[in-house]
Formats: sequence, C-alpha cells, structure tokens
Amino acid sequence: MAEYKFDRNELRDRHGSKVAVLDGKYISDHHGSRLGEIDGKYIKDKHGARLAEFDGKYVSDSHGSRIATIDDVKKSIEGIGGASLVAMWLFFVR
Repeated sequence: MAEYKFDRNELRDRHGSKVAVLDGKYISDHHGSRLGEIDGKYIKDKHGARLAEFDGKYVSDSHGSRIATIDDVKKSIEGIGGASLVAMWLFFVR
C-alpha cells in the first residue's frame, strides 16, 4: 500500500494529514509556502529552475538522466495524475 494519497488537489500521508496542495500549476506545502510549479512537461522549483522533466512515462532530472518511471511514483503515491503526481513525489516523497 502507498504511503501517500493524492486527490488532484491535496497530498495526504497515510494518517490523513495534509502534506501539500496543488493550486493550479503551483505546489505548496501544508503551511502554504510555495515550493514549485508545473510548467508543461517541466517541474520547476520556486525560483524557476528546472528540477525535472516528465514525458508521460519517465521522470528525468535537469541533466536528462532518468530518475524514475510513473510506475515507481505510483508505488509511493496512490492517486490520479501525471505531472501533478510526479511533482508531489519530487517535492515530498523522494
């Protein structure tokens, strides 16, 4: 069973506590501090620097090296979503 659950808006841990929020394309922690954003296929930090790229199947770091697949992400987080699910994994689970 996955440690986290994502419902397209909120990431919650296995105890039901809110960990993060997705507001449009912006990712914030449970205190409301913005940590990053989803910009098309790129996931960026709060300063706009690219952290990763998601092509629908593979997650690559900023240098182009594969770091995970969508199946790897789904082992940690239960929920619907592509880039949004991957972004939550990058910021909070990995």
